[in-house]
Amino acid sequence: MGLKVNGARTVLNLLRKVCQLTHHFGFRQGVINILGSEIATDFFAVWDVACPVIEAIVSADNYFNKIDKVAEHTGDEDLTALV
Repeated sequence: MGLKVNGARTVLNLLRKVCQLTHHFGFRQGVINILGSEIATDFFAVWDVACPVIEAIVSADNYFNKIDKVAEHTGDEDLTALV
């Protein structure tokens, strides 16, 4: 990944960090205390499903960043042979 980070990558990094935090008991307990038990349960039911999707998007972004970096150095735009 390059030195430049755009807004989309910043949001992905933020969501990834929140996914990591939701695995900690203290974070979950804090959300339950703030939102209430029923709403927090619904939130985590959706969020636990979304976290693997976010990880997949981050992995795909890393992969395409690597391909873009190779394209910059080689000057070749057709990198389908690398896939």
